[in-house]
Amino acid sequence: MQYMDAALRKIMHEYDEERTAARARREETVEKVHRELPQIKEIEDEINRLGMENFGKIIKNPEKSREYNEEFEKKLAALNAKKAEILSKNGVPLDYNEVKYKCEKCLDTGYEDTKKCSCFIQKIINLRYDMSNMKEILHDFDEFSFDYYSDKYIESLDMTEKENIKIIFEKAKDFCVNDEAKSLFFYGGCGFGKTFLSSCIAKKMMDDGKIVIYTSASSLFSDYEDYKFGKKPSEEFVLKREMMKEAELLIIDDLGTEVISAFSVQLLNEILTERIALKKKIIISTNMNMKGISAKYSDRIASRIYEAFEILHFVGTDIRVQKLINKSE
Repeated sequence: MQYMDAALRKIMHEYDEERTAARARREETVEKVHRELPQIKEIEDEINRLGMENFGKIIKNPEKSREYNEEFEKKLAALNAKKAEILSKNGVPLDYNEVKYKCEKCLDTGYEDTKKCSCFIQKIINLRYDMSNMKEILHDFDEFSFDYYSDKYIESLDMTEKENIKIIFEKAKDFCVNDEAKSLFFYGGCGFGKTFLSSCIAKKMMDDGKIVIYTSASSLFSDYEDYKFGKKPSEEFVLKREMMKEAELLIIDDLGTEVISAFSVQLLNEILTERIALKKKIIISTNMNMKGISAKYSDRIASRIYEAFEILHFVGTDIRVQKLINKSE
């Protein structure tokens, strides 16, 4: 969890900076008010003087503390009333000299007593979004529409397109909350909803506090070859692999679109072996069926997928094309 630990330290450093900035804004505001309304500073100085004077009198004559305090409270009330009148008349908030934190619940510390503040939890969610590489393409399950799937009967599935996608949809939702669920292998034509449904799963799991990493197959294998041949700093790929290992869910999108090489086959086998051994979930989406996987990669990789994944076949008509047609009509 080295990467996550570093990220959490970064969040706590952000809180330190936010508190420092809040105190600096407060100082600037106070200086501005005192400069433009010098009588306010005079009143505040007088309040401080009276407070110190009252404290000194009580120290000398503690038996008269009640009397002194009552006298002080009367003077204080009069001064505060005068101060409030001047501030209100000049459009200055009465709490101008208080520190304004971004989060008033935790005062920009991240914690309410010993409990994580909601703002801290949101920072963690945002961090997971950034780590996932999916921030711009995330969707909620309620955005998924069955309207793009017809009632056409698919003989190989013994059901209609719509019946099939509804079954896949329910399996996807269960996958998010069922720790015992198998990894998912999505295959089917372009534009059938594989990536969209993967993004729904990713968002739900991240919102539930899980770490999700997304990568396209072409990007993953290209980065690996660059790492092998020293074209990029090795730290970059080492960090990427560490994140992929730590994540509760790894999504590999568009498997099969990359240029195949011995390196890509080796890395895919390593990733599958590693995550299956760790009992961590994977989603693979591809246009290829299992025969294609076996032919392009290896029988061994196909066998691992058969054993550890639930294989789900997406059928239908390209949703992107359907949307374009609907727009033009």
